[in-house]
Amino acid sequence: MTKPIGYFCSNTMPGDTGLLVDMQQSWGSTFEALNNAQRLWMVQLIALNLFQNDPDSRLDSPRDAELDEVKERLNELSRSDLLGLLEALVNQIKGN
Repeated sequence: MTKPIGYFCSNTMPGDTGLLVDMQQSWGSTFEALNNAQRLWMVQLIALNLFQNDPDSRLDSPRDAELDEVKERLNELSRSDLLGLLEALVNQIKGN
């Protein structure tokens, strides 16, 4: 069973306002009104926002060439592996 957004984000209480409340009202607490393409679009937007606001995003890294190679080779991975990789990276980011 899919967990509601409140499990992952700030729990919202009756009478609360803001983006999370609006999202839940529009799409349901588990985003059940969205299809997977729409969910992935949101993942992309959120990741871009996080990247643009991360202080490390402006640094050159000795790993940049390796990351470029990964970008070129992502098509080698199955959908399941891509989702697993995304989940692993999110968990690493949350841990830092």
